[in-house]
Amino acid sequence: MVPPPTELYLVTGATGQIGRRVVHHLRQQGQRVRAWVRFGANYQDLAAVGAELYFGDLTQRDDIGAAISGVNHLISTHYDAKNLLNIHLKSNLYFIETASKFGVKSFTYISGLGVNQYAQNAPLFAAKLAVETELLQSDLNYIILRPCLLNHYLLPWLDQLRKTGSLILTGDGHLRHSWISLDDLAKIAIQLTQYPPLWRQILPVGEPVPRSRWDLIHLYQKLTQSQPMIIPLPLPVLDGVRWGLQWLQQTDDLGTLRTLFSQEFICSKPEIQQLQEQLSIQLESLEQFLRRYLGLADVNKP
Repeated sequence: MVPPPTELYLVTGATGQIGRRVVHHLRQQGQRVRAWVRFGANYQDLAAVGAELYFGDLTQRDDIGAAISGVNHLISTHYDAKNLLNIHLKSNLYFIETASKFGVKSFTYISGLGVNQYAQNAPLFAAKLAVETELLQSDLNYIILRPCLLNHYLLPWLDQLRKTGSLILTGDGHLRHSWISLDDLAKIAIQLTQYPPLWRQILPVGEPVPRSRWDLIHLYQKLTQSQPMIIPLPLPVLDGVRWGLQWLQQTDDLGTLRTLFSQEFICSKPEIQQLQEQLSIQLESLEQFLRRYLGLADVNKP
């Protein structure tokens, strides 16, 4: 049951793939939303649906305090691969500290599968694990969601396939992952704020049937009746690029990419089934998502 729109949500990273969807789904429910947006980003659609826009500096405690004032629920989705320390880690630690002082009802954090296993060699995983640890030690009603972090690359991959007819496939494309529609992820994040029995938990989220990137490519070929050119990129090549960038003192997070491309990230079927039953939801399959995103007819319709 959706509560009356008397509570205020703060959504960080509101112009990103996940945050934008969270804002839109909240406004569809009639909820009040304060959307933290970046200068120069495309935020017109957020204003059009009635979100309150907040422009601030994620590294400044005063801006964070002003944004949280009056907020009941905070959903943190912001991320910057080139400034993990300040834009992701430190800012989330500030948010946790400030949310606790202001008595925020719930704090939802989008983490990732495997952060507790691969933090040593993947900076993004390390940053997310540090935020998780701070939340676990806080007095907040935290909600930690762990989707497969490769989901962030799914839409760019699809766009690349549609525009160029080709795709660079890094590492072993046969490794399986628990994909999830970003719309489902946004809806789950919102629904959990309205379901206290699942507060103060870490919840993996993803399709019950894991698929590899080759599965995704073959599904794309079947649905579009096309034959895109796939360009394999072995991991040793990425390692060479990574070493060169480190020597040049560049900050690209290739350690995280290598981890994502060399491991499987899978939710257990019982975990997902239990979550679906508790929230009375049915996750969209990868095929359903691709059909919707590509604008193709639903196979279940005559």
